[in-house]
Amino acid sequence: MARVKVAAIQARPVNDDFRDPGNVGHALELLDRCVKADDEVRIACFPEYFPWRGREELSEKAEELGIYIIAGLAEEEGGALYNSCVLIGPDGQVVGRQRKLNLGLMERKHFGFSPGRELRVFDTEFGRIGIGVCVDFWGPPNVGRELLKMGAELIFNPSFFFIFREAWHYLLLARAVELMVPIVAVDVAEFPFRLGDRVFKECGGLSCIIGPPWRDMDDFSSWWYKPRFEWLLGQLGLEEGILIREIDLDLAREFRRAWFSRLLGREELWP
Repeated sequence: MARVKVAAIQARPVNDDFRDPGNVGHALELLDRCVKADDEVRIACFPEYFPWRGREELSEKAEELGIYIIAGLAEEEGGALYNSCVLIGPDGQVVGRQRKLNLGLMERKHFGFSPGRELRVFDTEFGRIGIGVCVDFWGPPNVGRELLKMGAELIFNPSFFFIFREAWHYLLLARAVELMVPIVAVDVAEFPFRLGDRVFKECGGLSCIIGPPWRDMDDFSSWWYKPRFEWLLGQLGLEEGILIREIDLDLAREFRRAWFSRLLGREELWP
């Protein structure tokens, strides 16, 4: 069966600065800590913007630990700067990258990012995964649907919330119900984020892993008589931490077919 242990690494930027060069070393330390906590972790995901740089160092660490790493990097190409989430394989090679499509005012003016142009999915031995960067996934409804149509069976949502973080889980749960796909949502740890002359103190935290709440198909069938939306498989608080959960992608796929069949009368995606 396609079971995979995933880790949401809720990192706090060094000196409360995404651009601090020390974030690379901190990321490597957190990866070591993650695998030490559970050596069966196969995919570890950082928030967007973290560690900002350090692709070569992360590639070496991925190969050393034998895991996939999703890292938030600022990448320059063709004179433009992109907010990229880069997937590195256990052989140390870059599997691919998802560049953020929808950029807010803060990203355009403060960081100088340019928008990405396309959605991608990535094949692993566990299944096909998609990456929806922050608002790309929980904002416009088309992104999650497109990732699912492209075959994504597990979606990562690396994010950074410096406003309305408390609404994040509601938005994610809406996507989980709509798409019936496991979601690994990763934010930074809480820190005072300085934006010009303003400081946002209540930002970051609340990383979570969401998945179907049923143990088996019998549980799925009985659930409809007394629905309970207990879909959070785990969540972190505001401090730096690592959340690890095992996800059964085969069972999630079976639930997804049954979910659409019951709701729509067909084992297909939403139109």
